[in-house]
Amino acid sequence: MIGPTATDRAKTLASMARTMLGWDQHTLSAQDDAVRRYILAQYPLQGQAPTVQDISQALGLTPEDTKTILQRLHAWDMLCLEPESSRIRLAYPFSSVPTPHVVKFDQWPEAKPVYAQCAIDALGLPFMLRRDLSITSSCASCAKAITITVRDQTIVAHSPSDTVVWAGTIQEGPVAASACPAINFFCSAAHVEEWLRKQPNAVASVISLGEALYVGKAIFEPLLATPSHPNLDPLESHDAGLSATGTVASTSIAGLVAAFLASLCCIGPLVFAALGVGVGATGALASTAGFLKALLPYRPVFVGLTLLLLGISFYQAYRKPSSACATEAGCASRSANGLNRTWLWMIAAVALVLVLAPFWLAL
Repeated sequence: MIGPTATDRAKTLASMARTMLGWDQHTLSAQDDAVRRYILAQYPLQGQAPTVQDISQALGLTPEDTKTILQRLHAWDMLCLEPESSRIRLAYPFSSVPTPHVVKFDQWPEAKPVYAQCAIDALGLPFMLRRDLSITSSCASCAKAITITVRDQTIVAHSPSDTVVWAGTIQEGPVAASACPAINFFCSAAHVEEWLRKQPNAVASVISLGEALYVGKAIFEPLLATPSHPNLDPLESHDAGLSATGTVASTSIAGLVAAFLASLCCIGPLVFAALGVGVGATGALASTAGFLKALLPYRPVFVGLTLLLLGISFYQAYRKPSSACATEAGCASRSANGLNRTWLWMIAAVALVLVLAPFWLAL
């Protein structure tokens, strides 16, 4: 197992990377930060960058305001737009165009595979998103397949065993052009040397996977760690979405129970009569029959409770997501909502049958 290794070399590289990116030089407004965080949170949910329309609808912005913010983030090298377009080409650590570094979230059903900008970006994702993942890449020299598995922010498996990372720059200019294409995995240090012979302007060094993990953590862990507005935290809002899903399930089931009680006081006596439990009967069955008859005056209460609980469930399942949600998953993912609604309608149908029991039983 390999954890983040804080060597002097790793600390120096992390400091250099943040200086090159220049993010610390800019103070983002609440809107700027909300857009940045939304984009980062959406990449794994969509498998690509959200569109201007996605961002505008989610955060309650006009398309013009969204485009202005995207241009500002582009100028600050926090993301990169396509030329003459507002389409997001990359937002560190993600790329909308294919790269050698494919990241899969093995234990996150809602997430899709994403491309990381470089090797260190891929290793920074488990710290930024707080998720386990697996990385599939290839040696930049010989194209040999490289696989890395990260659990609890620790590399638990990697192949080949001699895998290393080269971190540095090969030319001047923005990080996306000067460093990202060159920061790659290699199957061995010897293959780094072969690759460097073709890179006369390369500046930096070979680092271990542990050091690369530390650099990725230092760069990307802060990006979603402290929201400028608590209601815009995409990671917390995902958990809130799961909580909302649980609310729909619990209230709808409670409504079904109430409907069952509403019908039981009518159906129960018939069942016991069929069993021969009548007037003068004694024993447990007779006691139960008496209890059910005692519930009969409360039937309107149970019916009202059924309607109330199912009404709450339908509201939770069909309400429009708040513009403050930082991701679709912030209120509830579409797939989860669809499943919720299907079960809810099934439960409502059963509840209706139970509530109307006195009518179809001709009582």
